[in-house]
Amino acid sequence: MSHHQPKPLVTAVRAQLFLTMMMTGLTMVVSQQVAAQETAIQPLTTLPSTTLAPIVVTAKTYEGYAAYAPTSGTKTQTEWLDVPQSVSVVTKTELEDRGAVRVMDAMKGVAGLNNTLGEGSRDEFVLRGFNGLNDVYSDGMRDDGKLQSYRSLANVERVEVVKGPAGALYGRGSAGGIINLVSKKAEGDDFDKVQAQVGSDGLAVARVDSSHKLSDTVNARINAEYRRSDSYVDHVDSNDVFIAPTVRWQPTDQQTLDFSLDFMRQHLVPYRGVPSKDGKPVDVPPNTFYGGTNDYQDSDTWHANVNHEFDVNENVKWTNRASYSHITLEQKGTRQSSADVVNDKVERTVNNFGYDPRTSKTLQSELAWNKGNHELLFGADYNDIDIDLTLATDKNVPPTSATNPSAGPTPNPGFPAFRKNSTQSVGVFAQDVYHIGDWSLVGNVRYDNMRLSQNANGKDSELNDDKFSYRTGVVYKFNDATSAYATVARSWQLPYSGTFINPKLGALYQTDLKEIGVKTYLNNDDIMLNASLYRIDKEDPKTNGNREVTDKDEFRHQGLELEARGKLSDNWDVSAGYSYLDAEDKKTGLTPNDVPNQTFSLWTAYQPADQWRIGGGVNYISDRYAGDAEAVELAGYTTVDLMTAYSMGKHNLQLNLNNALDKEYALGATNGTSGKNQIGLGAPRTWLLTYNYAF
Repeated sequence: MSHHQPKPLVTAVRAQLFLTMMMTGLTMVVSQQVAAQETAIQPLTTLPSTTLAPIVVTAKTYEGYAAYAPTSGTKTQTEWLDVPQSVSVVTKTELEDRGAVRVMDAMKGVAGLNNTLGEGSRDEFVLRGFNGLNDVYSDGMRDDGKLQSYRSLANVERVEVVKGPAGALYGRGSAGGIINLVSKKAEGDDFDKVQAQVGSDGLAVARVDSSHKLSDTVNARINAEYRRSDSYVDHVDSNDVFIAPTVRWQPTDQQTLDFSLDFMRQHLVPYRGVPSKDGKPVDVPPNTFYGGTNDYQDSDTWHANVNHEFDVNENVKWTNRASYSHITLEQKGTRQSSADVVNDKVERTVNNFGYDPRTSKTLQSELAWNKGNHELLFGADYNDIDIDLTLATDKNVPPTSATNPSAGPTPNPGFPAFRKNSTQSVGVFAQDVYHIGDWSLVGNVRYDNMRLSQNANGKDSELNDDKFSYRTGVVYKFNDATSAYATVARSWQLPYSGTFINPKLGALYQTDLKEIGVKTYLNNDDIMLNASLYRIDKEDPKTNGNREVTDKDEFRHQGLELEARGKLSDNWDVSAGYSYLDAEDKKTGLTPNDVPNQTFSLWTAYQPADQWRIGGGVNYISDRYAGDAEAVELAGYTTVDLMTAYSMGKHNLQLNLNNALDKEYALGATNGTSGKNQIGLGAPRTWLLTYNYAF
C-alpha cells in the first residue's frame, strides 16, 4: 500500500481547524477574566423584593407550523425568500400533533420525501427519488453514528429538509438532499415536563424534559426516553434507552458555548419484509415473519458535541463546532435471498455484521459576515470515519414456505473481524448572498479532498480524490412576501458513501441540479408556500483497476413540488405537500427502486376551544416498483390519520389513530438489490395515547 502525503491545502486546513478550537478556548478564558474584573468594580446594590402574581396555566400552548424560518439552506440567518432552493421545516408542534415516535413519523408531510424499509432496523428515506441513508445531519454536522439505528426524537426541536444536492455547503452527499435534526438546547427556561405513551402492539414510552437556569451564565437541560414495543409483525420487538443532557455557558454577552452528550442503547429484531412472486408481493398478512426467532440487532451509541458561537460584533459571528460519535453494534439477521420463489419455497441466508466499533470525528469552523449588501460565509470542516467491520454469512439455511413460513431459530455464524475502513475528508467553502434592490445573487463554492483507506483479507487499498462543488442562484423579490428563484448546483458522492472501496467503482458520482421556484408568505406571514420545478442528473461511473472510467450509469429525476405549512387562523394549523416525479435510468428507460410518480399529504389541526384540539390527514403514495429493472410492482395507497387532544391545567391527553381505515399496503424495499424479495408491508391500524404533564 502506498502512503501519499496530504496535499498542502489539506494539511493547512486541518491545522487551521485545530488552531481555531484552541483560539476559541483562549478567547473564552480572556473574556471571562475581563468580565470578572468588570463585575468586581460594580457597586453593590440591594434590589427591592417583589411579589409576583401566580401564573395559572389553563391550556397547552401550540406554536405554528411555520414558526421557524429554516437555516439549513444557507447555514446563516438569510431570509427564507432569498434562499434559491427548496427547504422544508417540520416544527415541534407538528411532530407532537402527528404523535411522531420515530423520525419516519415526522417526514410524512414533506413533499418529495417518502419512507422505505431500511432493512427493518434503521431510519431510511427517499428524497426526490434518491436514497438518503447517509444524509442525515444533527445540528448541521453529519450524523454518521446513528445511521444503522432508529434515532430518538426526544431531544429534537424541529426537522429541516434541504431538497436537491447540497454539496456546496455540506460536502459529499446524496443527490436528493439532506435531513437536518435540530436539537433542543438549554436556553434558560425553567420547566419540568413528563410524558407517558401507550399504544398498539404493547408500545410503552416514558419521556422527561427538564430545563433550568443554574446561574446567570449557566443553563442545563436533560431529555431522557425509555421505549419498548412489540410489533404488528410476529417475533419482532424493540427496546430503547436514550438520555441527552446539554449545558449552555454564556461567559459574556457575546459568547455562547453549548456542551451536549447523548447515549442510546437499542435492541430490536430486524424485519426484512416479504418475498415476491410473478412481479407482485406474495399475498400474506402483514404480521408474516420470514426471519429467525433468534435474530437481533443490539447497539450502543455515544455522541458528544461542542458548539461555540462568538458574536465578534453586530455584523460578524464566528462559530466553531466539534463532535465525536462511537457506536458498537451487532446484527444477526435472516433474510430472503434474491432467487425466484419456486414451488412456494423462498431461499434464505443469515447475514451477520457489526461495528467493533464505528467512530466519527468532525471539526467545523464558520465565519458569517454581513458587509453592506453582502451576507458572507466562510468555512472549513474535517471529518474522519473509522469502521472496524465484522461480517459472516451462512447460506445453509433451510428454505421456508413463501405463503406460510414456519418460525424458528436459524444458524448464527458469529462476528469475526472482516474489514477496516477509514474515510477522511477536508473541505473549505465560501458563500455570498448579494442583495441588489429587489434582486439577490447567491454564490457557493466548495473544495473537498477525500482520502479512503481499506484493509480487507490482508490487502490494502486506497482511493483519493478532490472535487469542487458549487451552487449559483438568482432570486427576485416581487414584494416583501413573494420571491422567485432559479439555481444550478453540482455535488459529488462517494461510491457506497465511502464505507468501503470497490476497485470497479473508483470514481466519484456526479450530481447536477437545475431548479426554479416561487416562495411566498400568506395570511400575514403565517403560511409558507413553496412551488418548485427541478431536474437532477446523476452519473455513476464504473472503472477498471486503474480507475479509468469504462462505463457509467445515468439517472434523470425531474419533477414538481408544492408545499404549504402554517396557520390558517390563530387556532387552525395546516401542512400540505404534493410531488410529481418522473425518474428513469437513462440506459434502460426503467424506473429506479421505490420511486413513486406522485405523492400527496394533507394534515390539519384545529382548536375549537382552549382545551380541545382535533386533527387529521391523508397520505397518498402512487404506484412504484421495488427492485432493479422494475422487478416488483407495488400498488399505490392512501392512509388516513386522526388525532384529538384535551388540556386541563398542566395536564394534556392526546389520542392518535394511524391508518384509521386499516389499509393494507407495501411500504417499499431498502434498495434495488434487495427489492425483489425483501418488501416491507406497512402497519395496520394503530393507536397511540399520550399523557403530558408540566410541573
